[in-house]
Amino acid sequence: MQLDRTHIAIRVRSLSEIGDLALLMLRRYPVAVTRAFFAGAAPWMVINAILLSFLPMRIAADEFFTDDSLSDLIRYASWMSVLVVLQTPLAGAFSTFYLGQAVFEQKPTLRHTFAEVWKLRWPLLWILGVKRLAIPTTLLLVFRIGTDSDIFLDFILPWLIVILAAIIRSNRPFVPEMIVLERCPLRSRSSNVITLARRSKGLHGPMSSELGGRFLTVAGTSLVLTCSVYYSMIWVRGIATSNWSTDFIAMVVFLPLALWIIAAFTVVVRLLGYLDARIRLEGWEVELAIRAEAIRQFGEDAMTGQSSSPRQRLPRTGSRRKRPTDTPLPNHEAEEAILVPDSDSDVQTTPPEIEVRP
Repeated sequence: MQLDRTHIAIRVRSLSEIGDLALLMLRRYPVAVTRAFFAGAAPWMVINAILLSFLPMRIAADEFFTDDSLSDLIRYASWMSVLVVLQTPLAGAFSTFYLGQAVFEQKPTLRHTFAEVWKLRWPLLWILGVKRLAIPTTLLLVFRIGTDSDIFLDFILPWLIVILAAIIRSNRPFVPEMIVLERCPLRSRSSNVITLARRSKGLHGPMSSELGGRFLTVAGTSLVLTCSVYYSMIWVRGIATSNWSTDFIAMVVFLPLALWIIAAFTVVVRLLGYLDARIRLEGWEVELAIRAEAIRQFGEDAMTGQSSSPRQRLPRTGSRRKRPTDTPLPNHEAEEAILVPDSDSDVQTTPPEIEVRP
């Protein structure tokens, strides 16, 4: 791993630039979405279908679309949306680790990704599953299978959960990256170890207002994108089969699929926002350049003291460190490298341009 040779330019970005870069990352690393993300999302998709499929079945069994059918439709769409929102951080753990490795390596393996994330299953389940309400909400719906609609439990409670989750996430959005990439422990007896709570306070505190605004912007954009994807599926089916109705297939297949596709996109946006926060607050681009030069000059033992801290620990990799070769610096007139193509022969030999900003 060469710390100053990354596949994206390490610099400060605006939210619009982060969104644009997220689309490029999806095109560059489709495995992170098609395989890594949906490997984590597949169990939740099955669980959600088991918990809520009785509602579309009940609607399809009605001879006419009545007020009860409309109530079941709203109930199904509300709870499905809430479950996907709550489960996305857990489902995106594999994708987060994969992309975190891909910043420094060309082709991280899925086997290594699954093995490393599996080691962190208990912190992930406790923080992202229990404390962030994904597992409690799922268990609540187990007791609601086959029941009639209730005004509070099925129409008010889902949005109360969403509001509570939004408040927590807007204040602490990068906790998944701290667990998966930085390996911050939940607690430690040593005062020198930076725990997850201390790390979260140090990174999120100075940017709390900006992070809240970004969260609302991403949430609104995600809602629009979800509707766009869902109605695109309806349109394609309508053109092909002349069926434009919101039937059983639309509810059971199209709606969850649209939600999970946009959820995968938000995982990439969150990871890039995490990198941007580290660059803004910690001068991460300068740190990478200094550490990489120290390793080249004095070997990996020179950074042992720094890398022992969980806050400064970079994503682990299974590849061995290669001896760098002397190469000329990139031409300043060349286009800024947002993403480096795989076919570029200078991926492993040419260090990227580092911008140092005050």
